[in-house]
Amino acid sequence: MTDTWDQEAARVAAARSGDGQAFAALVAGLRDRVYRFVLRQVPRAEDAEDLTQETFLEAYRSLARFRGESRFSTWVLGIALNLARNHRSRRPEYRYRMVSDEALGGLADPAAGPHEDSRTAALARALDAGLAALPGDQREALTLVALDGLSYAEAAQVLDLPLGTVKTRVFRARAALKAGMEATGTFDLFTP
Repeated sequence: MTDTWDQEAARVAAARSGDGQAFAALVAGLRDRVYRFVLRQVPRAEDAEDLTQETFLEAYRSLARFRGESRFSTWVLGIALNLARNHRSRRPEYRYRMVSDEALGGLADPAAGPHEDSRTAALARALDAGLAALPGDQREALTLVALDGLSYAEAAQVLDLPLGTVKTRVFRARAALKAGMEATGTFDLFTP
């Protein structure tokens, strides 16, 4: 369950005052979301876990600099994005590959049957390949809006870009992703 803006703001204020439990509650509410976001940025689950922890450590250290002009969760995703970018730049093998197959396998629905598991894995691989083929700026914008559920305005804050630029990048990314998947015949996987 996601905190409302007021609940989040109250927890941030308490955490700034030294309330460790308030910060722990903020982390607990965002941990899975940040991990999934980082996992889309780096291909190894172990690196995503490390970067998730590093994100919250940096958020704690920088809590006094949080101005409250956006949601705390948006600010934390911005930290995660910067850490993931830095990590990718130090690891050239990460520049062209998104998420590993074993990491995707860990996200499967345990209640699904083998046929659905196979279809889900094929969809994930097709989407991963399509995302990996996008330019980095388009991939980041699309990931924030389509996969992480941020509004265009929130994505613009995370990326520190004008709103129109984010909208353009998402539009172009969706068009390129669809065209690429249609060209490879994988777009058909998305129709029931």
